[in-house]
Amino acid sequence: MSAELSRRAGHYAAAVAECLLEAGLPVTGLQSCGPWRDTDGEYLDVEAGISFTQAFQDRHGGGDCGLHWAGTSGWCLYTADQVDRYLSGVRWPGAGLLPEPGLVAAFVDAFCLYAAGAGSSEAPSYRQEGQDFTTLLDRLAPYLPAQPCLFEDPQVRFADLHRRAYENRVHRALVSGADAPLTHLHLRESELTALLHLLECAESSHPSAFNRLLAADLGARAGRPPQAAETHQSALQAANHRRPASYSVPRADESF
Repeated sequence: MSAELSRRAGHYAAAVAECLLEAGLPVTGLQSCGPWRDTDGEYLDVEAGISFTQAFQDRHGGGDCGLHWAGTSGWCLYTADQVDRYLSGVRWPGAGLLPEPGLVAAFVDAFCLYAAGAGSSEAPSYRQEGQDFTTLLDRLAPYLPAQPCLFEDPQVRFADLHRRAYENRVHRALVSGADAPLTHLHLRESELTALLHLLECAESSHPSAFNRLLAADLGARAGRPPQAAETHQSALQAANHRRPASYSVPRADESF
């Protein structure tokens, strides 16, 4: 039962992460675990968590910052001290043990705008620790994937959501920026080389025409006058060519 609780909690966290990604938040990963005992022998209930980029954490205290779900108190967003990494703040949305994913995303948005005004600093209690796991399994069931054969593992499901969300962000940025003014960003040659290496790495991990075309555009402009941006814009042209009626996240069977 512990493994199944961990799996279902992971899929619930994946559903929340999907809403966070759709809201434009910089989610990097998720975790989940079933009931367990720590090194001191203390019994702990089922848990899940969602992590964010370091830049997001730096904007909110500089230490650890992320979402945590406990099978007793629901979601909370915690921040930690930059130096000692001790918790410096925890906020609970107060929306129940299993709030709808969209409500969690709205809570994180509110936290980003005004941390002290988001949710409550008092931890709620919705369920007794270590009790009634069968009911909790049933309550988590609606968040299991519609295609279990493809996404049995929550990590696989999240990786697919993450990839498609960022492909969509890149597509939207390129389409909306076709007529945008040029920026004056001065890069060292070594920095441009490092950026091209990163794009190449991303291309090998997640094959994408946009990765390849962006790298080609940037490489072709290196050391050339500003007018080169008008000549080398294959990524913009590809984005406009594939511009959909609305900016929805591409389906799993769509490829960039």
